[in-house]
Amino acid sequence: MKNIPKNYFSFTDLKKISNLSDESLKVAISRMIKSGKIIRLTKGIYTLDVSKINWGNFAVEMYSPSYLSFEWVLAKYNILSQKPINLTLAASKRSKKIITPQNIIIYHHLQPKLFWGFVKEENYLIAEPEKAFLDLAYLSLNGYAKFDLEEMNLELLDKVKLREYLRKINYRKLNRLC
Repeated sequence: MKNIPKNYFSFTDLKKISNLSDESLKVAISRMIKSGKIIRLTKGIYTLDVSKINWGNFAVEMYSPSYLSFEWVLAKYNILSQKPINLTLAASKRSKKIITPQNIIIYHHLQPKLFWGFVKEENYLIAEPEKAFLDLAYLSLNGYAKFDLEEMNLELLDKVKLREYLRKINYRKLNRLC
């Protein structure tokens, strides 16, 4: 397992480095989990050490295409004062939740026409602060998230970029909110 280049690995990764049948490998994995040699992160995904996982990279890789956004990004850029409990991402596929021993990862569906406004950071995609703000506002207007302007430091947003993004989104309800 040390030969696997990531800090987490799948059943398929283990299958490639072992000579075991699927059934034997399932039994071996179960025994390694019970003995504490490996930790199950989610169905079919394991790690030796939870503390070494890059959760942004993990979250984007588990459900693609997706990018970090919403409350998590706003907190990262100090626009939202409280750090959220969950890792929040935008996904072009349906909404989904992954529960791991360390995190709850929530993917919110966005329409493909709204799937932009992110940059690559390390090995994952992350929304620009203005896009994360608009993504959260969009979810809120559709009843899927809480959006409280009083909890945000709006001075940290680039107003020119925000107006440009509002024009690009062209969603009247957002214009009224922002």
